[in-house]
Parts: sequence; C-alpha cells; structure tokens
Amino acid sequence: MLNSRDISTLRSDVAANCRVFIELCKKEGLNILVTQTRRDNEYQAYLYEQGRTRPGSIVTNSKTTSFHGAGLAFDICKNVKGHEYDDPIFFKKCGEIGKKMGFSWGGDWKSFPDRPHFQWDYHKNYTGAMVVCGRMPPLMEVYEEMTYEDWKLYMEKYRSELSKKPSSSWAKGAIENAKKDGISDGSRPGDLITREEVITMLERKK
Repeated sequence: MLNSRDISTLRSDVAANCRVFIELCKKEGLNILVTQTRRDNEYQAYLYEQGRTRPGSIVTNSKTTSFHGAGLAFDICKNVKGHEYDDPIFFKKCGEIGKKMGFSWGGDWKSFPDRPHFQWDYHKNYTGAMVVCGRMPPLMEVYEEMTYEDWKLYMEKYRSELSKKPSSSWAKGAIENAKKDGISDGSRPGDLITREEVITMLERKK
C-alpha cells in the first residue's frame, strides 16, 4: 500500500512546482504542510471505505486513484497543530496561489470540494479517466514570478522589437500624409504610443 507525502515521488515537473508553491505560500505568510503526494489504488480503496464500511466521514467518491497515482497531485494542510483544516480563508489564499501557477484547485469543485487538493491537469484539459487510461498531461513549466526589474527588461526588449517593425501596407498612405502635415515623423510605426504623443498629434491636426 503506497501512501506517500514525499514531494520527490511526484512527477518531476509537478514536484518542482510543488516546491515553488510552498515558497510562494511562505512569502504570503501561509505556513503549509504537504500531507500527501502519491498513493496507489490499494490505499485509494482504503480511503473510499471511510464513511462507508469504516468509521469516519466520506473523503472521496473515487474507488481508484488517478492524479495522485500518476504523481500529478498533492494535498496540503495548515501547518498549525489542531487547526490543520479549520481555516477556509487560508485554503482560499493557497488556492489562488496554486491557480496562478497553473494548478487546478479542488476547492473550486462543485460536487465534492476538496480544498487541500491541487493537481496538474493542463488547465482542466485532462480528466481522471484519461489519466487512468495512461493519457498524461504535458509537462508543466516551472513557474517563475516576474519581478519589476524583469518586467522592465522585457518591455525594453519588446519596445525595441516593435520600433523595428515596418509599417503595414494599409497604413503607408496615412503615415505619409501625417508626415506631410507635420503630425508625425513617421518613425516607429509599429511601436506603442503614449498619451503625450496622442495629445501632441491631435493638437498638430488642428
């Protein structure tokens, strides 16, 4: 019977993103503990019996494992003894972080919400039945947050590429007329435009 909480038992791409998820939660003051990663069908059947043939509350409606079995899912709790599962706001905040990264969050499920659960299903394009049949979602890119400095460098590169973009054939006539009328110098036809430039061109049009 396999019932693991070891992150390394997850598929490598999901494991990498699980670790990033933990760090992002930590930055937001969300102290999480991974309670389960991979489990097999024997343990899934054991879970299914809970609340049915064994004492306890029902925790699953599935007799066979899919995303957990394939190493594509993990479960968490709040790492505070005695309050592991009694804080819905905590799980909602964790859910928002997980979804930002690309995970599907069990808290969004309508029929059987599972707030501790996160899975990689390629943006809900893969179902449990597909995974059971061996149809696995493609690799999940390791999530990286873009800092302000990263964004500035990206925009500088983007603006540089746009400034070299030639004018479209349908705009060439209008650009030439704008140059003749002194509205624009015709440079950077494919680049972004600021409010200052718009106001200046409108003023020159008068």
